[in-house]
Amino acid sequence: MKRFIPLLFLVLPVALFAQSPKTQETTMLKGFGLNDSQIAQVLDIQDKTRTTMRQDVVQIRLLRAQMEKALLPTNPNMQDVNGLITQISQARADLMKALVGARVQVRQIIGDDNFPAYTRFIMRSYRGGEGRGAGMFGGAQGGREGPGGRVGPGGPMGQGGPMMGNPRADGDWNE
Repeated sequence: MKRFIPLLFLVLPVALFAQSPKTQETTMLKGFGLNDSQIAQVLDIQDKTRTTMRQDVVQIRLLRAQMEKALLPTNPNMQDVNGLITQISQARADLMKALVGARVQVRQIIGDDNFPAYTRFIMRSYRGGEGRGAGMFGGAQGGREGPGGRVGPGGPMGQGGPMMGNPRADGDWNE
């Protein structure tokens, strides 16, 4: 038994640290007056949105790689290139729809008064945890790297600008 107690002091902080972001988020949501069902809904929306974002970003990157490959020949088939551009645009639109839909759903659950504080929390969590991105709900700061590359001012959902951004100095489009 005496050997178990020091081990408990080593394992317990590690376990608490591993769960800390979700615990902090749950605590914040409870502070907003949400019940367990509402908290579960918010967390479920976030998980599903993250999964959708990852899939859409992978799809966009794959399509971009295909387009780059199609542009390699001296005389590329522009019909194929234009088709890939259309597919990229559709994937970006799907990504933006998913982000907007998640934002609306979470805002309806949390409420207009609590949503800005929650958005700031999520943004800090993403920046602190991954060191990049605006989080799922964007923000009002300038452009930065997100899960799909550069997303332009304000992130994909921010107040500062659109998701697709503008062409960069090297001629490439922001993602």
